[in-house]
Amino acid sequence: MQITRYLKPDYVRLGMVGGHPDDIDPEKDEAKERVRLKEEVLEELTDLFMQTGQIRNRNKFHHDLVSRERKASTGLGNGLAVPHVRSMQPKNFCMIFARSRDGVEYLSPDGEPVHIIFGIAAPSYDDKVHNEYLQVYKWIARAFKEEDDWLPAALLAAQDEHEIIGILAGLD
Repeated sequence: MQITRYLKPDYVRLGMVGGHPDDIDPEKDEAKERVRLKEEVLEELTDLFMQTGQIRNRNKFHHDLVSRERKASTGLGNGLAVPHVRSMQPKNFCMIFARSRDGVEYLSPDGEPVHIIFGIAAPSYDDKVHNEYLQVYKWIARAFKEEDDWLPAALLAAQDEHEIIGILAGLD
């Protein structure tokens, strides 16, 4: 699968701005603060999805993404999250990549910050695109399972968007 046909440099963010665990306010409830930080991350991811030009309505898409995350976190552990949503808002399949070397709060099952995020979205009404959606999700999961000894470190060390895409292209 040529995953890089979906990922362009404009759809890659190398420095997440929000959601850093250090921003937890010690005066407030820690669980609520972690949810707040994850929602900051989802706002930023929504903005990045908008860069693809495939999202019809930002607010509705953001609502769908948050609703999906409330059902079950797409944080997989080991510093990886793969937020994915089928919604009426994407015109077509789209994909983003975000990275935080410091890590962001994502309510992952291992309780650790997330450093690497692949986001995927597809229209809920198109079964053909749904197949692509599933194939990309499986590809990401397989790549991180099979290449976990070097892939996360390589993506964290990459200097720019083109290097990220080059690393992923080498896995195709």
